[in-house]
Amino acid sequence: MAWITTPERTTYDWHDVPTDEVPNDREMKAALVSRLKENIFTQDCDIRVDVSDRVIVLDGDVDSPVVEQAANDDAWDVPGVVAVENRLNIAACSLGGAQWALD
Repeated sequence: MAWITTPERTTYDWHDVPTDEVPNDREMKAALVSRLKENIFTQDCDIRVDVSDRVIVLDGDVDSPVVEQAANDDAWDVPGVVAVENRLNIAACSLGGAQWALD
């Protein structure tokens, strides 16, 4: 998804999509879950996704701020999203069979 930048604002290009073309909550969730599974930063983490009224909620454990930001960015990149509630906990995530934790 590309950014549209004008002097007045910066938005994702789907903001001006007609309402009848915006994906429903189930389609948004499926798109994000698929993207998180493909993203090298998030694919090994237990990130739970919920979508209600086009608001995405991310929950679970991640191993670093970079992973948290990658998941947040992917959520905002979903067409139709109006808000992202990031409840991710930077604590632990399985990477390559090992369990890492921040104390």
